[in-house]
Amino acid sequence: MNRVVALAGACHPGPCAAVTVFATLLCVANHDRAGVTALVACAVLSGQLSIGWVNDRLDVARDRDVGRSDKPFASGAVSPRTIDVAIIGALVSTVALSLAIGVAPGLVHLGAVACGQLYNVALKWTWFSWLPYALAFGALPAVATLAGGRAPAAWLVTAGALLGCSAHLLNALPDLADDVRTGVR
Repeated sequence: MNRVVALAGACHPGPCAAVTVFATLLCVANHDRAGVTALVACAVLSGQLSIGWVNDRLDVARDRDVGRSDKPFASGAVSPRTIDVAIIGALVSTVALSLAIGVAPGLVHLGAVACGQLYNVALKWTWFSWLPYALAFGALPAVATLAGGRAPAAWLVTAGALLGCSAHLLNALPDLADDVRTGVR
């Protein structure tokens, strides 16, 4: 398998694309600044790549234990060095692109990415696993509106947070049996 294709498969491409499209559409709906919208799309994509790759990097032993042949890193199609370099590149790009949007929207976006990484590192195995999803998805409308020069409406942030909780459930349900086998409660 081509290393680039395998690396793309390791980023959780469905959720990565969905979140990026969601953030981009929020920008389009909130302002007509095409350059800023493109920056937001690139920053969100980069952040999502880093979250997906860190997730696969941390879950490699677990994914191997449950026979996840669909995971390129667990199957050996992506080397540890390749994924580590990709993670570092995505994180550096995320910081640069986020701050290029503007200080306020950039910091909010970096907070959303930090939530995703906090989920990966610490909260995935706890009763609070929904919280990073709620915070990060709630932050996306704020990034879009702040990038357009306006404060976000409370209802929009709340709707984003509720969407995040729903996304968490959709993400977690298919893995329940594997989670039980590997001690994730």
